[in-house]
Amino acid sequence: MRKSNNLCFLIFFLFLTFSLNAFAQSPIKISGQIIDSLKNPIEGAAIRLIMDEDTLRTNSDAKGNFAFSKVIPSKFYLSITALGYKSFASVYEAQQSKKGLILEPILLKTETIHLEDVEVKVKVDPIKIKKDTIEYNAGAYTIRENDKVEDLLKQLQGIEVDDKGSVTAMGKKMTKLRVNGEDFFTNNVEDYIRQLPADIIAKLQVIDDYGDQANFTGIKTGTPIKMLNLVTKPGKDKGIFGNANASSATNNANNIGVNGNVWNKTKQIGFGSRYGITDNEFTKTDNGALNGNIREKVSKALSYNGGYSLSRGSNQSLQSNYLETYNPQGTIYDLRQSDNHANSLNNNINLGLNGTTKKNYFNASLTGTITDTRNEAIINSNKTGYIRQDLISDAASKNNNANLSGNVNWSRRLANPKQSLSIGFNFGTGKGNSSSTIKDIIRYYNETTNILVKDSLLNRLVNNNTSNADLGGNIQFSDVLKKATDSTGAGYLNLTYRFSVNRSQHAQATTVTNLPGNNFVVDSLGQDYVSSFINQNFGVSYNMNNKLISYNFGLNFTPSIILGRYRNTGLELRKYQFNYAPSANLSYQLKNEGNLSFGYSGATNAPDFNKLQPIRNNNDVQNLIIGNPDLKATSNHTADLSYNKFGVKSGLSIMVGLTGTFAINSVVSNTVFLRDTLSSLKQQTTYENVNGVYNLGGNYSFNKRLLTNKLSLSVNGNVAYNRNVFYTDNVLNRSSGINISNAFRFNLNEKKYAFNTSVSYSFSSNTYSVMNQNIKNIQVLALNGSASWIPTKRFRVNASASKSLNFGYSLYAGNPLLVNMGVNTSFLKSNKLVFSVQANDLFNQGALFSTSITNNSISENRTRFISRFVQATLIYNLSQFGNKKSRSGTFNVDDREESY
Repeated sequence: MRKSNNLCFLIFFLFLTFSLNAFAQSPIKISGQIIDSLKNPIEGAAIRLIMDEDTLRTNSDAKGNFAFSKVIPSKFYLSITALGYKSFASVYEAQQSKKGLILEPILLKTETIHLEDVEVKVKVDPIKIKKDTIEYNAGAYTIRENDKVEDLLKQLQGIEVDDKGSVTAMGKKMTKLRVNGEDFFTNNVEDYIRQLPADIIAKLQVIDDYGDQANFTGIKTGTPIKMLNLVTKPGKDKGIFGNANASSATNNANNIGVNGNVWNKTKQIGFGSRYGITDNEFTKTDNGALNGNIREKVSKALSYNGGYSLSRGSNQSLQSNYLETYNPQGTIYDLRQSDNHANSLNNNINLGLNGTTKKNYFNASLTGTITDTRNEAIINSNKTGYIRQDLISDAASKNNNANLSGNVNWSRRLANPKQSLSIGFNFGTGKGNSSSTIKDIIRYYNETTNILVKDSLLNRLVNNNTSNADLGGNIQFSDVLKKATDSTGAGYLNLTYRFSVNRSQHAQATTVTNLPGNNFVVDSLGQDYVSSFINQNFGVSYNMNNKLISYNFGLNFTPSIILGRYRNTGLELRKYQFNYAPSANLSYQLKNEGNLSFGYSGATNAPDFNKLQPIRNNNDVQNLIIGNPDLKATSNHTADLSYNKFGVKSGLSIMVGLTGTFAINSVVSNTVFLRDTLSSLKQQTTYENVNGVYNLGGNYSFNKRLLTNKLSLSVNGNVAYNRNVFYTDNVLNRSSGINISNAFRFNLNEKKYAFNTSVSYSFSSNTYSVMNQNIKNIQVLALNGSASWIPTKRFRVNASASKSLNFGYSLYAGNPLLVNMGVNTSFLKSNKLVFSVQANDLFNQGALFSTSITNNSISENRTRFISRFVQATLIYNLSQFGNKKSRSGTFNVDDREESY
């Protein structure tokens, strides 16, 4: 019995011991979070938990969290790996008294993966077309060491970047820049696409932007501007960037500059300075500038910005100008050579305040400028043809101007959520004074023998004092007529009222010096007037938005008044006018990877008061100008249509745009010939209202992407037809012009090399009813090519060549062959220091030409400069984003779908 009891007790003791041990070793939950250096969660990290001989595995979720639910309390080994980050390993111990263990956030340090060592193939769509946005995936294009955003933009279909960094998207200039949907420093595109590294960019978005107020209210009317929004890779939404640079060239041109920018989520601070000097036989310049700006987010709802810039410059240049003017009596040929000297000092300051809450939007800005300029031009003009005259003119002027402008805008969603109210005010004021000393020598020739008859000397001192004041405002009320649904969206009725008042004062006094040297004021050459232009606009429109389509259509009524008073004569001017114009906008997202947009708008503009006043202006003694007080305001109308399509599978993108403008009561010139006291001829210009002025144009781009977007074949071009109406000798005439440009491009971008070639042809033809025939055809056939070779990450060789064949110019244009070559190499860690040598125009055939057409005149301009030179440049770059120095080759896959 005793043995039996002892056995039972032993069994009970063993059972209790094992039970307590089992209870003590019951599984617990281990959890934690994986983050990077910016405390952003890391998704998809591979995690291993090892205890004794058991191994558990899991991955972190979108928030970086992970958990193991069946861990026996003891010491365990944790191992974590993630693409682009250094591996992590550590030993932990779970206390037996704990039911669960939450680890401190685990920080993974970034590790660059160079594409030459690791090849990651991810299929991405290079472009997505949305309703108001075209989005490019940066990962689908080639990005090399030290590439900037500008280099990336040049690879995108439908986008052109010129030598000055100006960006054009689908034929329209890009005027605004944002990063991650937020205002970026000065919002100037040219300033920052050459500073921001391309390897921090995930996506680039070209957006039709109607303004912040429209984005708040949802009422998008008027004509949108093109905005570039850059979406950065995760963790690259703050940083420090800038550079210091110095260059020197054999054409005696030297430049130095420095700029720096500090960017984080709440504050942006930027500064810059530059100085350059050039001194050679054609060009003399001495220019410098300073600037600084700040933008800070005080709270989630409020931010402010400010900036100041100071620039000074001294420039001298030699120019040739050839002008052909056509009249029923004959053609006048005017060849002008000018030596221009200009000095300027400019100050600019701007301040801004922005606020946004769920129910309110507020914006206020203030801008002030002060300018001081000095100009002197020595002009030698030789007229031949119907008029035979020479003019030698020495004109010097001084100008001082001060301007201040500002605006305030406020929008609110009312108590009734279907309604919103927007109110805005703007003002501007400015004063200026100038004095000009003009010395003219006119040589008259016999019309038959071309023998010099007489010289005429005229010395004048012209003083001008001007002041301007502007005041305007607007109010808009919107009411929802139709609630939003998935299929139809919301419909809004909009009522708007706008007004603007402009008041100008102008006083001019002309003093003439006669041959004995006596000075006297000529009252007939003086001006003293006050003018006012009052314009009002009443509008009603309907606006609808849903996922695929948004549109608005409306009607605007515009009464206007022009008032004028001439103080020296007592005459008064009073003009009333009433105009109306429809308005419409449409944006539609097509199912076949494209979108369609249409816009139409009208506006009324008063004629410049200088064209209204019936007082003679003889600043140009060979072309007198007299205004017409009976002029009416001009009503301008613009319509545009665009279609964009991209085939993800085919790699073919199509972008087509059409635009047209026409005007009612256009203000045009009326040029007549008069006999002067020496029976020689001179021109007199007055102004008239006419109809029949319009412009039609189109642009297109067809782009085929091959070899995983490394090879691009494209055809693009522009076609424009312009029709002008004008008077000559009181006879109504017309001119028409056709401008066509086409180009075929072949672009291959690899990591080690790149080739870009193009063939372009442009044709310009202008016809005048005065001559009843084509009188000017200009054709240019151009071949262009460039190549880059990048054997290592620290060395690059560049070369470019272009050959143009020019036909139809009156000035000597030649057929220049331009060849440029350059090399650059980088030093120090992260390639901070870059040294480059560039040789421009090796055969010295460069020339700078431009042409312009005004009524019955065609002007050709040529600026003389030294085009062949060798330049050496040294740049020290600072580029640090996300607490990590930016280096090319960093791999990041970002599938975010933000659209701003």
